[in-house]
Amino acid sequence: MLLKYDLRETARYLGYKHGAEPSEIICELIDEAYEELCEVINPRYIFKEYDFSRTDVGIIIDNIEFKSQKLLNHLKDSTSIILFSASLGKGVDDLIHKYSTEDIAMAAVVQAVSSSMVENLCDIACDELKEQIKGEYRPRFSPGYGDLSITQQKEFFSLLPVEEKLGVALTESFMMIPTKTVTVFIGVTKKCFRL
Repeated sequence: MLLKYDLRETARYLGYKHGAEPSEIICELIDEAYEELCEVINPRYIFKEYDFSRTDVGIIIDNIEFKSQKLLNHLKDSTSIILFSASLGKGVDDLIHKYSTEDIAMAAVVQAVSSSMVENLCDIACDELKEQIKGEYRPRFSPGYGDLSITQQKEFFSLLPVEEKLGVALTESFMMIPTKTVTVFIGVTKKCFRL
């Protein structure tokens, strides 16, 4: 799978504000980082669709509660939910580590480009999901966003075999390794049509 990066998004990750464009030198570093990343990434994703119920303070999936008023509101018209995870693999972390000891500027660029690439992976995967699970998709919502505690990664991992299928470990502080990994909830609204 050929992944791309978005220059504006990458620039934003590098700290550029208000659509400012990186200099020619930085653009060359971005291109170099992208080429190196294409050699080391192992893009993969998994997903599972669930029914869910609502409570006053969040949602319940397969008897596991996720407490978040924002997630509850976000899913207001959804009829099912997809748990989704995508990862670029361990090679990205190795490349970032290598540059963090050799060239800190390049480490930052690799970090930014790979962040954009994992978003591209999510976009590609969601397009593929729409072929399998029909409906209108809500924007992605991740543990750690809004009032959904990052600690709920543990419950997320219990419902989706992220470690087994993607080789992603969850640390004691609920961060994921490899770091260029995302976990998201995607609400799906399935329309009923009258004949």
